Amino acid sequence: MLSLIFAASSLFFSVYQSDSLRYNLIVGSYTSAGNPGIEVYAVDINTGKSAALYSVKTTNASYLTVSQDFNNLYAVNESGSKSAVSAFELGAKGQYEFLNSSLTTGDDPCFITYRETSKTAYTANYSGGSLSVFKTDHGRLSPVAQHIVYKGSSLNKARQQESHAHNVVLSPDQYHLYVTDLGTDKIYQHRIYADGLVDEHPTVIAITPGSGPRHMTFNSAGSNAYLINELTGLVDVFGIENGNFKLLQSIVADTAASSNKGSADIHISPNGKWLLTSNRVSSNEVTVFAIQKNGRLEKVYHQPVANMPRNFSFDPTGKFVFVASQKENKIQVFTFDDQIGRMKDTKQDILVKAPVCLVFTASEAVVDPEERIRTLGIQLIPPVAPVANYVKFVQVGNTVYLSGHGPDKPGGGQVYGKLGKDLSVEQGKEAARLTGISLISTLKGYLGDLNKVKRVVKVLGLVNSDSEFGQQPAVMNGFSDLMVDVFGNRGKHARSSVGVNALPNNIAVEIEMIVELK
Repeated sequence: MLSLIFAASSLFFSVYQSDSLRYNLIVGSYTSAGNPGIEVYAVDINTGKSAALYSVKTTNASYLTVSQDFNNLYAVNESGSKSAVSAFELGAKGQYEFLNSSLTTGDDPCFITYRETSKTAYTANYSGGSLSVFKTDHGRLSPVAQHIVYKGSSLNKARQQESHAHNVVLSPDQYHLYVTDLGTDKIYQHRIYADGLVDEHPTVIAITPGSGPRHMTFNSAGSNAYLINELTGLVDVFGIENGNFKLLQSIVADTAASSNKGSADIHISPNGKWLLTSNRVSSNEVTVFAIQKNGRLEKVYHQPVANMPRNFSFDPTGKFVFVASQKENKIQVFTFDDQIGRMKDTKQDILVKAPVCLVFTASEAVVDPEERIRTLGIQLIPPVAPVANYVKFVQVGNTVYLSGHGPDKPGGGQVYGKLGKDLSVEQGKEAARLTGISLISTLKGYLGDLNKVKRVVKVLGLVNSDSEFGQQPAVMNGFSDLMVDVFGNRGKHARSSVGVNALPNNIAVEIEMIVELK
């Protein structure tokens, strides 16, 4: 999923004084033209207008990632044998300040991601054909902890004579790291250990020879993966079960007649309904697909954009799509019609030299849970009276204690069965998510306005488990991710995940929650 995080500076609030939804856009760029490398803009999501905030000087920041608590930013410095990763931390003025840098060992890192639970960063090194793993200490980068080199080649003699690692992406449960290799037509699936280091003997997922796998993304449930192939302009759709990939569909993204394809980026809309890809060589366009209930894609149309669109991004609400045009030195701002999947140029370009990476972050003060529920298409459940001599919530002072809730389906009924016997981890995560929706529904019925929630404090998750099942935390991630999606940083909570032998009526999950009010 794209990050929705940032602590806004005083300058940010001086730019926008209205009640509009306000976000920051962090732009990474190549710096041969003398530009700084990282530039930060305030964006009003009601209008799509932007205003420059500040910049940070760092060389060839071709990809960026941020930590979930807003505090840390990591940027690759794509500079051949001198390539590195730089770490930044929010300072007292609410601006990112340089901490330190560490060499990647592998040449030309072109992608970076960050694993929250272990505080580790991972880079895909294109020219080096390798993966670098970094531990961090209070945001600072330690020297590279692992450097794994891939070997091989494939059909395209001009582009695939050796390994070219292009993307590092975490599975939704963060138990696996996937590295796409454009040079060998492989995806490497690494198991991640508790300390963030990876198994150096990955499972290899073979892609159709000559494809050139570039970027990959998962749906929120982790049941499907979508891969954009640079050399063929195809999107591969995979079904995933117990970590095993099964190819379900290959669909054309770049329809240009030229054999010299150059598909670049791929993202799913915040509500999970749409998938977009960019093409940057044989055509300059964004292709829009509708995601079907079975996970497969149906093409909607092609949107022309400026020259060489690299990275692009939905804003966190899904109202706009921002497209970085590397060769025309600008970021185009398009509205996105969620009903029909259409983009429209607002003519509110952001002028940046050689932009290649866009990361949206949101001020904690402006995350509106009511708006987030609408944007995410979450269907709340009408309040139902308790079936016994108890109440569903009790307020003491500014604290609300919510009784255990179950996985209520929107159309009625609940999710039943034991994890590890009747249900998979993915099904358990969805049950935990439904339970979270049930709890939010109770809060909404009581409070009227979810903006009255100051934060989610503590959660106890009970997972109906077979005796051999031990992935209760992975199941509970379905609940925790929902809370952060709806409440932003206020949704992050202390948590216990417990396996139990039985739950009432054999429901899959029961969760109780403590909430602090403003």
